[in-house]
Amino acid sequence: MTRLALLGDIGGTNSRFGLVEQGSMEVHDVEVLKNDNFKGLEDAISHYVEKRGLSELAAAAVDVAAPVDREVIRLTNRDWTFSAESLRKAARARRFRLLNDFEALAWSLPHIAAADLVQIGGTLPPTPHVKVVLGPGTGLGMAVLAPLPRGGWMPIPGELGHTTLPLVTAEELALKDRIVGKDHFAEAEDVLTGPGLLSLYKAVADKPVHVTPEAVLQAALAGGDAAAEKTLDHFMTFLARAAGDAGMALQARGGVFLAGGIAPSIVEKLQQPKYRAVFEEKGRIAGVMKPIPWFVITDRFPAFKGCAAALAAMDQEI
Repeated sequence: MTRLALLGDIGGTNSRFGLVEQGSMEVHDVEVLKNDNFKGLEDAISHYVEKRGLSELAAAAVDVAAPVDREVIRLTNRDWTFSAESLRKAARARRFRLLNDFEALAWSLPHIAAADLVQIGGTLPPTPHVKVVLGPGTGLGMAVLAPLPRGGWMPIPGELGHTTLPLVTAEELALKDRIVGKDHFAEAEDVLTGPGLLSLYKAVADKPVHVTPEAVLQAALAGGDAAAEKTLDHFMTFLARAAGDAGMALQARGGVFLAGGIAPSIVEKLQQPKYRAVFEEKGRIAGVMKPIPWFVITDRFPAFKGCAAALAAMDQEI
């Protein structure tokens, strides 16, 4: 009887799949599929499984960029609907686990290799403590990983993207007014996402020339484009402040982790001392922040580790 399990990490643009032996974190047969080539998630899963001649799998764990606390799930940034059972059947799996994408990232945190983490200040404690993972992409996701009294971990999906954008300076307030208008509520996702980076650039630049978030980011990293560089500086300041807010609110002594596609590309700039200072800047009890470590995840597929960890936890519950 097979002990192979399917792992899936599903975004709006791409679906990433891999296989793992149950009880292992060594993922193989990784393939990234373009969602535009499939009519639905079941179709993408079936394609991956059939391509490898798999008639049955012991289990499958799939994370999706959407809330999963309902029977029929709709992908947030693609018109795909499915259920846990429809995905299980497509995977030909005896057991199935469906997770939110940042829930999977939370599960991954104890299993990410040190070589795949860049630490920006703080000190990791010797005993388990609360961890937070967040990351800007198409949206701004977040989840918490809490240690259990008798060992093990409990992931808690959260919501950071629709909290208030953390404005401090008059310049930031003026930028906010240009993005959403005066006397309008600005949420974190208005800036701390790929589309938000472009909106921020249009508010900063007198004569915008870039039309995609990728172009803004590339210009800022290359240097020589003052508006793009100023935009990225504001973006990283907001990101450091939001990460610090999450760390303070949850007393995340186990670390605040940045995930997603944007964070690894800006990690060298984030290591500048001024962004750690923003992360720690919390008024009268700012000292509480000093020991909290801040990490950028550089692992290409951290969610696979989270899906595998969630399956292992599922095995222990049986």
